[in-house]
Amino acid sequence: MSSVLIGGTGANLIRNMAYQGEWQPVFQFLASEVEKQTAIRDYLSGEKVIQTFLLAYLNVTDYYITATSEEMGKGFVDLYLDPFFAKYEKVKYGYMIELKYITRSEFTKELLPEKISDAKNQLLQYATDSRVIQGNRGVNLRSVMLIFRGWELVHCEEIK
Repeated sequence: MSSVLIGGTGANLIRNMAYQGEWQPVFQFLASEVEKQTAIRDYLSGEKVIQTFLLAYLNVTDYYITATSEEMGKGFVDLYLDPFFAKYEKVKYGYMIELKYITRSEFTKELLPEKISDAKNQLLQYATDSRVIQGNRGVNLRSVMLIFRGWELVHCEEIK
């Protein structure tokens, strides 16, 4: 793992994500790390490679209890970042993250809006989960989509 993430910049970015709700810099940073640290053959299994990479990096700090394929709203959110209140009782933001992956060879301008729509619909479905409706212990739970074309982050958006 990058010493930048462990030692400073990345950890600070994740802290700002937890306390300030500034999620975009975290995923821009992680997308650049995905591109730097993975090889073309790593994309043979697509979305799972990206999901595992993000999971590993997000768990470098312990602001969140991170789950994959967490059941929510009769579906399974790709990454669920639940604040680790036992240690950080003042964390203000949690996250539901939906990943979409398009191979570089399959990517088209027409396919991207379809993937955006799919991710949005899934996040809206997850938002019907009782944890979201009940306020998840007062945390502002953000729904974020990340769409990758191979190793490149081509779209990121918060669904409100």
